[in-house]
Amino acid sequence: MKKMKKWLALGLAAVMVLSMTACGGSGDAAGDGGADSSGESSGSADGKTKVTMAVWNGSWGEDLQAIQEDFNSNNPDIDLDIQMQTGDYSDFLGAKVASNDLPDIYLLTPYQQVVAFAEAGRLMDLSEEPFVDVVYPTALDAVKGTDGKVYAFPHANEYLGVFYNKEIFAEAGIDTLPTTRDEFEEVCAKLEAAGVQPIGATYKESWTLKHLFSMLLTPFVQDDIPGFLASLNSGEGTFAVDGIDEVFAFLDIMKQYSGSNMMDQDSTSGFNALANGQAAMLLTGEFSLSTVAHADPVQDIGCFAVPVSNDASKNKLGADVATCYVINANTEHPDLCKRVLAYMSDPEQKWITQLTMDLGDAPPAMPYTGGEPSSAMDDYTRYCDEGNTVPWVYQQYANGFDVTSGDILQGYMAGAKDQATVIQELDESYLNFIQ
Repeated sequence: MKKMKKWLALGLAAVMVLSMTACGGSGDAAGDGGADSSGESSGSADGKTKVTMAVWNGSWGEDLQAIQEDFNSNNPDIDLDIQMQTGDYSDFLGAKVASNDLPDIYLLTPYQQVVAFAEAGRLMDLSEEPFVDVVYPTALDAVKGTDGKVYAFPHANEYLGVFYNKEIFAEAGIDTLPTTRDEFEEVCAKLEAAGVQPIGATYKESWTLKHLFSMLLTPFVQDDIPGFLASLNSGEGTFAVDGIDEVFAFLDIMKQYSGSNMMDQDSTSGFNALANGQAAMLLTGEFSLSTVAHADPVQDIGCFAVPVSNDASKNKLGADVATCYVINANTEHPDLCKRVLAYMSDPEQKWITQLTMDLGDAPPAMPYTGGEPSSAMDDYTRYCDEGNTVPWVYQQYANGFDVTSGDILQGYMAGAKDQATVIQELDESYLNFIQ
């Protein structure tokens, strides 16, 4: 999860540096040199052409090393050099933007960061690449510019929902998953009557609550997310949308059934409660399954969409792109970069199979087979295949507001703020961010 939080924090610093460079008068806003401007990717000693790729060196360093070796062994004319940055990736990216020295291929966060880089002329148009026809359409929405063109390969979909222990549900006599808020409350009551804590808590950490608020709010704005965001960004919008009462009604259910010490429980304790069968459900993401994988025995965990509304048709699984790969518009090797991207987006190649082999790994944003079998993954695939997903609206807020939204909601979960206060604080805080 630390890796995921790192990705979601990248946008602000890099976009700020991009804006400063574009307005600073020191040169073309798009830059006139990519990774090749330093001379490092023009060639290798063995005659291969070097293609540089920059990524954040999180927990996947060994995986990427194996991938690099696999790709190079099968592409004798290319020397793919995956450069894993050990410092702050946003600082690295900002420095590369300022010096017009971006790598051939590099990571960005979706939505605003992709749009900003595309509008500055730094990204290659990938609209005609083969991956466009195989990834989920909702994933493409995360990597388009304002002109509707695709500017990035959406590497993986994270998904947020209700993760539940299938054995505990069966023992409590629950054989039908809840599809409405009233049904969810009935399930909680039945679990409690069976002597089981219905919901694991993670509320000591506010980043879990920014996820939660996004999961609960998005179903009510899903029909016009651009319009909702435009109203907020104009300074005239509000979080008091139609359906917000249902959001707080669901939060009240969670407060009732998350245990008496819920505000003392952080993500580690919440993940462990799910993994060890101490709680029947956890509202979280697939990353929590990494903890499940290390439990003994490993619990059979499934996933369903948060039934926040009593209108079941509104309740969809939250699935969105966390990271994406772009090609530098100024690379000297566009065709070779596209070959690398073709490798990355082929579910039969080692890129996807290596990075999705363990329980808790984020699945690719396309249909695929492989990885550690799990009920949750089967459920995720079903939701995606049915087109029954919604994005994470918090990824499209004004930069930085997502963190604040979790901080504000924490007060409600602790009983220190009422609904009206939370909405007022959300509205006022968003105004501060856009100003």
